[in-house]
Amino acid sequence: MTEQKLYEEGWERFPWWWILLENLLYLVIWAIGFAVMWPLQVAGAPLASLGYALFILITVGWLLKVHNCSTCYYYGKWCHLGWGKYTAIFCRRDAGNPETGMKLAVVYMILPLIPIVGGIAVILLGGFSWALLSRMGVFVVLNGVQLAVRPKGCAHCKKRYICPGSAAK
Repeated sequence: MTEQKLYEEGWERFPWWWILLENLLYLVIWAIGFAVMWPLQVAGAPLASLGYALFILITVGWLLKVHNCSTCYYYGKWCHLGWGKYTAIFCRRDAGNPETGMKLAVVYMILPLIPIVGGIAVILLGGFSWALLSRMGVFVVLNGVQLAVRPKGCAHCKKRYICPGSAAK
């Protein structure tokens, strides 16, 4: 494999406030998605919400870290999400396959759809409420904000031009 050139003006370390705010944005989005699907219960257990949380933990919390973050320049460093540091705690460098990681990145497109479909299911099953509709609206807006924020992080990344997942090419 040939060595690729890094973006020299990229940040070596992202500021703590950036990492905190971007992670809070993700957590709020996921929490709202969890709440939207809460009424989808079986025998009193919110299975759709729990399944959604488990899906996030497995894919975002583990698989994407192993395959994308363990092979990234920012492994063990403070990237825009701080996930390079997080990954270094539980996974050795180059533990994953970047090609698999890019295929798994489709999760970021699927995650917003799950609560939207779940919310529609709640409404169709007779659980309409203005509170649910407003949560779904906030969920959609915050996902739009997240789509606008991501390229800002990529714009300051050392791998800006060589990362297949970069939103700032």
